Amino acid sequence: MAIIELSASVIIEDGKLLLIWKKKHKHYEFPGGKAEPGETLEQTALRETKEEIGCDVTIVRYIGWKDFSIDGRDFRSHKYLAQILSGQIPRIREPELFRDIVWLPLKQYKGYSVAPNVQDFCEDYVNGKFGL
Repeated sequence: MAIIELSASVIIEDGKLLLIWKKKHKHYEFPGGKAEPGETLEQTALRETKEEIGCDVTIVRYIGWKDFSIDGRDFRSHKYLAQILSGQIPRIREPELFRDIVWLPLKQYKGYSVAPNVQDFCEDYVNGKFGL
C-alpha cells in the first residue's frame, strides 16, 4: 500500500506547541493534512492550517519527516516550522473533525494524548535536535 503524504505546520510560541484534538483518533495533532494532486508539501501545510485553524501562516523552514501508521495505513508526515501572521487567533474551523486547540507546553508532552508524529517531534525538540 502506498504511503500517504501529509504536511503540517509546527507552530511554537513561548515554549508551547499549537495542536488540535482530532475526534476520530482521540489525540492532539499538528494542523495539517493530505497533499492534493499537483500541490507542493509547503502549499499543503499552508492550506491545511488555514482550513483547520483559520490562520494564515508563514513557513520559516522545513523540519523534516517521520513515517508512522494509524489504523493499518502508512503515513509520511512532513513538518514545517511556521508562524501565525500577526493579529490572527487560532480557532477550530472544522468542528465535525476537531474538538479544540491547545497550546501544549513542549516539556510536558508526556501528559497529553498526542499523535505518534507529534510525540516523536516533542521528544526530538526536548532533546535539542532542532536547535529551536
